[in-house]
Amino acid sequence: MRTEPEAGLPDPMVEIVERVRHITSENERLFQRLIEGERRFRGLAKAVWKVQEDERRRLARELHDGLGQTLTALTNQLERLQQKLDGGEPASLAGPVETARTALNEIRELSRLLRPPVLDDLGLPAALSWLTRTLEQRTGLHAELTLDGLHQRLDPDLETLVFRIVQEALTNVLRHAGVDRAEVGVSRIGTLLELRVSDSGKGFDPQSVLAGGEAATGSGLRGMRDRLELFGGRLELFSSPGRGTLLTAEVPLLETL
Repeated sequence: MRTEPEAGLPDPMVEIVERVRHITSENERLFQRLIEGERRFRGLAKAVWKVQEDERRRLARELHDGLGQTLTALTNQLERLQQKLDGGEPASLAGPVETARTALNEIRELSRLLRPPVLDDLGLPAALSWLTRTLEQRTGLHAELTLDGLHQRLDPDLETLVFRIVQEALTNVLRHAGVDRAEVGVSRIGTLLELRVSDSGKGFDPQSVLAGGEAATGSGLRGMRDRLELFGGRLELFSSPGRGTLLTAEVPLLETL
């Protein structure tokens, strides 16, 4: 004999239907999160590709404008030297030799800037010291460097990330700030690595630059932001016209092997 459900207890079928409805709703929510995560991942992947292409483009331009012109001058000097030798005129190799030395120095400098060996061999503090010293020698920009808590090596990818952020930020100071001094600070605080680059130069409107496309691309700000996000970090800009710029970033520390 079939009995009615006891008073106050849900009908088993009703409970099953409610559970199925809840599971269906939860699956839909998880599916939407998966779609959003995939869309976000694709956006970041495209941003990384764009950053890589921008860096290749910049390197190609520097090779063409700098080294290309030097080698062209060397070729012309050697051709003139050959014509003099063929005509029996006295000729000197001093000019071509000096041009060749200049080309060799430019190649070495570009190679170091592309991937400085000191970053792999000695780590981030030594690489940042080399960067600030080299920039001062080449451009006159004095960057005061402060390091804290970086006694041990960090994850190699994280060291590369921070080095590139500082390099790009100081390049922006050179190109846009109109000053010859900057301050750089990198600190290890708990499970985070914090970075600060500041100057007292011309400044700008961060929101309009980041939203402006070409300006953000030209300054590398979007590339810095996107690379930090790939490592779970974030970038903040504090600036206004005529009042200098402060760039801050923080990124979680990665465990070294």
